[in-house]
Amino acid sequence: MFDSIVKCFCKILIFTFLFTFSSFIFLIASNYDDPPWVYKGRGDRYYKKGEIGKAIVEYKKALSASTRAYENGIYPEVNIRLAEIYLSESLFDLSLLHVNRAIEHKSHMQIPDFIYDVLYLKAEIFLKQEKFNEAISTYGEIIKDDFNWKKYARQNPYEISPIYINEPEFHKKFGKAYLEIGKLKYHSKNYDNAIPFFKMAIMYNYEKDTALKYLINCYYFLDNNILAEKAKRVYGNN
Repeated sequence: MFDSIVKCFCKILIFTFLFTFSSFIFLIASNYDDPPWVYKGRGDRYYKKGEIGKAIVEYKKALSASTRAYENGIYPEVNIRLAEIYLSESLFDLSLLHVNRAIEHKSHMQIPDFIYDVLYLKAEIFLKQEKFNEAISTYGEIIKDDFNWKKYARQNPYEISPIYINEPEFHKKFGKAYLEIGKLKYHSKNYDNAIPFFKMAIMYNYEKDTALKYLINCYYFLDNNILAEKAKRVYGNN
């Protein structure tokens, strides 16, 4: 009788242990062992709804899950989302930290051209901090991939010719970088060096009217009214 009670108690104890242990394992798996992209997707949903705190938690889980899966925490798309959030809160150092991590792992980006978005974000961080030289350098990292820049940068800045390149890909990748470098040089009164960048922005039809106004003003400030009027006439009619 005593033996049967002991056996019955042991079975109950073992069953209770197994049930509790399996529940614990399931809890761990469901809370911490999801693939990284599951957490990112959840974070994106929170981000779109404006629930930034919850989004940050999920993005950090995505990085942790990536560390467990790949031993190095590589997930540049998550780094950039966190960088955007921290930039919106003026947490520049944290934002730059995640941008640099994304750049470090650019070979793992799902879309290779995503690197241009990353570099534009990095330049924006520097602009917010009024670190203009660093911003120019970052824009320079973007345009160095443009073979047209290497070709037309040598062009005489005082030559006015209506050259246009109707390439949406170049417009998207490089147009903004040319305009922003031009503006930064313009506002530092470096008119001579600003001219080629405004001409490249016009060439790619990136905010052409804005770039043309800056270009014309450069010529005016350089006391070259003839070229200012010629630029207005040549570029303004196209």
